[in-house]
Parts: sequence; C-alpha cells; structure tokens
Amino acid sequence: MLERAFTLCENGVIRPEDLSLSPSAETPASAAVEEAPEEAEAEESAEPQAAPTSLPEDAESLESYLEDIEKNVIVEALEATRWNKTAAAKRLGITFRALRYRLKKLGLE
Repeated sequence: MLERAFTLCENGVIRPEDLSLSPSAETPASAAVEEAPEEAEAEESAEPQAAPTSLPEDAESLESYLEDIEKNVIVEALEATRWNKTAAAKRLGITFRALRYRLKKLGLE
C-alpha cells in the first residue's frame, strides 16, 4: 500500500488521499494539517485527479504497471538533475544505494 501511495503522491509527500483510505478512516489530526502556501497554490491551480480503480487494459500485471510508473518517475528525477544520481536519490527521498538497486532492477544503468 505504501509503494502505491508513494507512486501516486506528488513532491514525495504521502497524504491521506494517496493512501486511498475511506473518509471515515481519516483522523482529525490529519485533516487539520496545514499546508505550505506554495503547496496550497499548486493544488488550487491543478485539477483533482481520481486514483485509478483498475489496471489499464494494456497493462500485463500490477507489478509491470508499477514498474513502468517507477521507471518513469526515476527517469524524470534523473533528467531533472542532469543524471546526477545522488541528487536524483535525494529528490526521490531514497538513498543512493536504493536508487542504484532500482536502476539495476529496472534495467536503467
């Protein structure tokens, strides 16, 4: 569930909406969390996107679908950091070793 939430979250921050919890499961504390002004502005300008409830028809399996998403996110982070792996790992919120492992696993080395 956490991998899915991380894949769907924005800016590396997992929020209650990313966990796909029912509205009754949301705690009052999580509802009262204040957002940074720039995050609030970004959310106001962006259209809300509903989380997909099923796999796309062209997806072979959940694992392959998640691997594609993970690959795209990693490539975007690498491109944004001019392929600096240390900076990309920091941007993704993972360790350098974890990024190296994922690059090897996904065939991106």
